[in-house]
Amino acid sequence: MEPVFEKIKELLNKNNIHYKVLEHQHVVTSADAAKIRGTDIRNGAKALVLKSKSGRFFMIVISAAERVDLKKFKQAIMEKNVSLAAPDDVLERTGCTVGSVPPFGNLFDIPVYIDRSFLSKDDIVFSAGSHTKSIEMRLGDYLEVVKPIREDLKKE
Repeated sequence: MEPVFEKIKELLNKNNIHYKVLEHQHVVTSADAAKIRGTDIRNGAKALVLKSKSGRFFMIVISAAERVDLKKFKQAIMEKNVSLAAPDDVLERTGCTVGSVPPFGNLFDIPVYIDRSFLSKDDIVFSAGSHTKSIEMRLGDYLEVVKPIREDLKKE
């Protein structure tokens, strides 16, 4: 399988989108990634893969500075039994380990939901299928290529 990082670059290049690749030390959490990259944690995107009891996958994209309110998400998708996907399920579905999943569910045939509070940002920074590579780009460009569903998903 083609590495996820290459798939992201191919998608962005095909759409003539400007982006910056940031190479850094191995990180697992969004907070550590922001620290090591020297980027604002509020512009960092967490991409969470969820799975329903019926086997459907979903992706939530939220600022690394926020936490997801699963109750709000379940209401948005009208499904009761949804939880974070097991690490093995994440790897099998995305080719990425937890902590390196990019917010491009469209590359994995997973519907993407983005928290509305993230929409006020100018830029987005995220793990690019690797624990040592991130991508920084304009949020507007990200929204154009991913076309996520916009919902209120953060914990208040």
